Amino acid sequence: MRQNMTLILAVLFCSTSTLAANDWPHWRGPEQNGISRETGIVDTFDLETMDNVKWVSKIGGRGTPIVLNGKVYLNCRTSENTGIDEELLRVQEQVICWDAETGKELWTDRFNVFGTDIPVERVGWAHMVGDPETGYVYVHSVSGILRCYTGDGKVVWEISLSEELGKMSGYGGRTQTPIIDEDRLILSSMAVSWGQFKGPAPLHYYWAFDKKTGELRWMKAPGGKPRDTNYSVPVVAVVDGVRMLIGGNSDGGVYAMNARTGDKIWGHMMSKRGLNTTPAIADGKVFMSHGEDNIDNNRFGRVECLDAKTGKSIWKVYDVKAGYTAILYKDGMAFVVADTGDMHCYDGETGKELWKYNLGTVGKGSPVWVDGKIIATEVDGNIHICAPTREGCKQICRVQMKATSGKGFDEIYGSPAISNGNVYVASRDRLVCFGGKEKAKSAPVVKMPTEKTAGDKVASIQLWPFETRVWAGETVDYKVAGFDANGRFVKMLDPVLSTDESIGKANGKTLTTTASEKHLAGTVTATVGELTSKARIRVFPKTKVWSWDFDKFKPPVQVPPTWIRAHVKMKPSPMPEGGIAMKMSPGPARPSHQVMLGPSTMSNYSIKADVLLKDQKRRMASVGISANRYTFLLNGNDGVCQFVTWPSEWRLSGAENGAEEDYEADPDVWYTMKLKIEMKDGKAHLFGKIWEREEDEPKEWTLKVVDPNPNKIGSPGIWSYAVADCYFDNIVVTQE
Repeated sequence: MRQNMTLILAVLFCSTSTLAANDWPHWRGPEQNGISRETGIVDTFDLETMDNVKWVSKIGGRGTPIVLNGKVYLNCRTSENTGIDEELLRVQEQVICWDAETGKELWTDRFNVFGTDIPVERVGWAHMVGDPETGYVYVHSVSGILRCYTGDGKVVWEISLSEELGKMSGYGGRTQTPIIDEDRLILSSMAVSWGQFKGPAPLHYYWAFDKKTGELRWMKAPGGKPRDTNYSVPVVAVVDGVRMLIGGNSDGGVYAMNARTGDKIWGHMMSKRGLNTTPAIADGKVFMSHGEDNIDNNRFGRVECLDAKTGKSIWKVYDVKAGYTAILYKDGMAFVVADTGDMHCYDGETGKELWKYNLGTVGKGSPVWVDGKIIATEVDGNIHICAPTREGCKQICRVQMKATSGKGFDEIYGSPAISNGNVYVASRDRLVCFGGKEKAKSAPVVKMPTEKTAGDKVASIQLWPFETRVWAGETVDYKVAGFDANGRFVKMLDPVLSTDESIGKANGKTLTTTASEKHLAGTVTATVGELTSKARIRVFPKTKVWSWDFDKFKPPVQVPPTWIRAHVKMKPSPMPEGGIAMKMSPGPARPSHQVMLGPSTMSNYSIKADVLLKDQKRRMASVGISANRYTFLLNGNDGVCQFVTWPSEWRLSGAENGAEEDYEADPDVWYTMKLKIEMKDGKAHLFGKIWEREEDEPKEWTLKVVDPNPNKIGSPGIWSYAVADCYFDNIVVTQE
């Protein structure tokens, strides 16, 4: 069995690409560069006469569709409210699958949005990704759900990144797109971590998951303090024999990492804000751009060419604000779509501008190359098909899509996808497929260069899974992979495992956790000769009641070990009346913050906490307690208590007492809040109450609501909007 596992892993790590040239499983195509090898693509189409238009869907989105095994996939918001009760209507996020040739809808999966400040029109921000080996497709939702589907829509696995790994909701809804490389799904995001990776502030992390199981292999933060959230998509390329992962970071830098181990190779700073564009990697170079302040002068915008091996600058062009789109590189030319809607063409060797072509007024879609032509989109509904040369760019076809309801033009934020002679473009209002009657021809995908090998000597090891969350007394089976000096997989190894005695005991590759009634967290260490690798583990007790008071916690910083995202905003603070409570205060980052207290799979439980608000500069914070991804919120400034699940768009309303009640909270007074969730008949029954701590608990609930489209599971949590100081104490979670 052990030999078979080693053989399987060796094949996964070292196999060459099996991508078909007629699939478009990545938003930038099968080679991650926006290039299609197909020929015979039509030059023109017309949405009014339907000339060369094969089908048009009734719903669109802001992302780029992917095409895999004859099916088209897109994640987007629902086009209509999906509630059952008239007063509980709301928009959801969804994944839709169509037949690629006919446009017949094959399946749809709808799910709630929660825990993000994204506005409704930006739901479905990240592009999906598909895996030709397994046929699986993956979505990263705006709520931080990373989900794997079969081609028929069955969920294989999912992870709630915000609840389990501390992922933060991006500014305005920015959501990163995952990629597939060999046996790994790789995704990045800003997050507040814990354990050995916790820092004084959030960092931009890269996570590598086993694409088949969702098991976390590694997480790395190559950059410095984030200056902004971002959505740059990393690209994999073999550079000088090393398989690299290269992408833009939230600290304004471009970083190259070993694609299999996550180890940083080089970094290059470009901007004083986060980088959102996706690089092009070709001819030993990295082409990158941004539309923000430069790191080295007071000018805005930049296109830069870097040495892919070292990260050193080769040439740069300032004053071109190109902060959204991926760069397209073909035949020695770099094509850059600026924010202003102009497409610039630069010589790849010198950076000399060869020409400029106008697409419209706002450039956010990334151009693609097919059959000697460029297909490019523009926000105000423009789709261009043009023929580029070094001397100029000739327009072949231009279609401007009108809004399907109301006046004005449709909006396009994504890029074209090309498969089997068809071109797919998603707009705000629809998904369009156009193509000719003649069958297009395809050529093999261009393979990556051969990698260097450092022989059979193991230079580094990884302990898998890197992140584990279990119930007390359960066991964890670990694996250890060995890599050579270039990051190539060598073999599986037999380690010596060790951990703190309070966590558990190891026997071979298996760790049995302690059957404790305490919340435990720490690291597990694997040792092979002189090499070591660590993994993190959280252990939750099976007791029905969890409780925390903080009188034994000592300032300046100490939080319960299993809490996610706690240390960056919370600290124990002595109270005037005696004892210690957890304080959350205004800071340089945005004031909203949620702390997760348990596994994301919990359901049917209640949470209770004491809260206190301070009046500072005539403002008070808002505080809340969460269960099943619902928050019972006390708004200090507005004088109300309410149920919330998607703060920026949707508040529960309409049943029995309603979901909002006037409640004037006085400063410097302790209140007790209680939230209970019951799942009955496929619905979530929410109960919330609040009272002064010194008084008896009231028998009646302040708020009661039934949600017919329920959040069935979710981590218990506490939430604050700390525009002024606020405090939490005596937190109790009771599992029914």
